[in-house]
Amino acid sequence: MPAKNPLVSVVIPCFNAKKTVKETLDSIAMQKTNFEVQVLLGDDCSTDGTQDYLRSIQDQYPEGFEFYLRPKNMGERGNKNCQDLMHRCRGKYMAIVEADDFWTYDGKLQAQVDFLESHPDYIACYHHVEVVGADSKPNGEKYPECPKDEYDWNEFFYCSLPGQTGTSLCRYKEYAEARDNFTNMQQYSFYAADRRNAFFMLTIGKIKCMPEVWSAYRHIVKGGSSYSANVKINEDYARNEILFGRTCVGFAQKYGDAQAVHAAKLQYYRTYLKWTRRIPDAKTFSRADCDAELKQEKGALGYRLAFIRWYAVLGGRKLAGKSVTL
Repeated sequence: MPAKNPLVSVVIPCFNAKKTVKETLDSIAMQKTNFEVQVLLGDDCSTDGTQDYLRSIQDQYPEGFEFYLRPKNMGERGNKNCQDLMHRCRGKYMAIVEADDFWTYDGKLQAQVDFLESHPDYIACYHHVEVVGADSKPNGEKYPECPKDEYDWNEFFYCSLPGQTGTSLCRYKEYAEARDNFTNMQQYSFYAADRRNAFFMLTIGKIKCMPEVWSAYRHIVKGGSSYSANVKINEDYARNEILFGRTCVGFAQKYGDAQAVHAAKLQYYRTYLKWTRRIPDAKTFSRADCDAELKQEKGALGYRLAFIRWYAVLGGRKLAGKSVTL
């Protein structure tokens, strides 16, 4: 039975997660809160028996858990499945957790809601995560999460994230509006949603990063529907990353301030120049085109040299034992 008046909506996009989805659901069911929670699980026509398994266990979960078992794959690498679930959200706040990740602390939602309720200038709140393997045990990896207690444009430039997607809690209406605006301007076809979300949320509000480890991220590189399981690093990926950067610039110019525009351009040109060096014979982008754009920019030298600062800072962090994305 649906929740009557939920404060939080939890979205669970699912595909081929028969072995892990119960751990995800149980970690949500164990949450201790003084508010109602709406849980929306959408299985995108799994091929591994996930739907039959979900039918066999769905009665184990309390009021508020809603199961949408798609009779046909909705396409777009799971995006349509997730979008449909988001449109069904009725809470003031929204959390997203993939069906192979899970929460480890029963007070996670309460703590994050308490923070956002008392800090109206923050659009989202994240926390730290432990990376686990197929056996749900720590595998020694470190997630490139924000090392500060608040996410900022420097951390976006250095490719850290405010936290892994399953750690987030955001203001639903503000998130949904910004996401729709960003999508309407989108020039790329496929790119990491967590980095996109970090950008547009930071453009319109503040993001808190709690240091507590309250969830587990199962790092999957084969199978499933996660970005890391499907991405291939090639010219198409490079072009999409460049176009993602171009979309960020346009979004910042329309919805952000001067700091957001500068940050968007820094990461756009760093990425553009990176790929023209790595793939000098690319057919879909070129160094000449990048140079032509830079000639129109004030402070072009700073954008050209951004990659030096990027590598220097991240190299230092890596030597210090911190997780970075290079």
